[in-house]
Amino acid sequence: MRNMRWRLHRLERLPQLQPPPSPLKQIERLALRHLSDDDMKVMIVMTSDLERGVRSTISERESAVVAAQNAAREAEARLAGFRCWAEAQRKGGQRR
Repeated sequence: MRNMRWRLHRLERLPQLQPPPSPLKQIERLALRHLSDDDMKVMIVMTSDLERGVRSTISERESAVVAAQNAAREAEARLAGFRCWAEAQRKGGQRR
């Protein structure tokens, strides 16, 4: 019986049996693909700094990265059938 529970647990963890990501998460994931490796590194540093409460202002480079991410979100939201990223968030990412 123990072996059966273990096998069932393993089957439940398969990606095919996981619920699909919400449209908002898909938009976010696709938007991140638009960013360069350098931009991603800057985002990682910014995130870790925010979590530690290290910085209060952002540099020009960081501001450009945030703008690039926002533009990528907007583009991906439009491709997903929304008018903009804000509409996707308002509707909770529900498909049309």
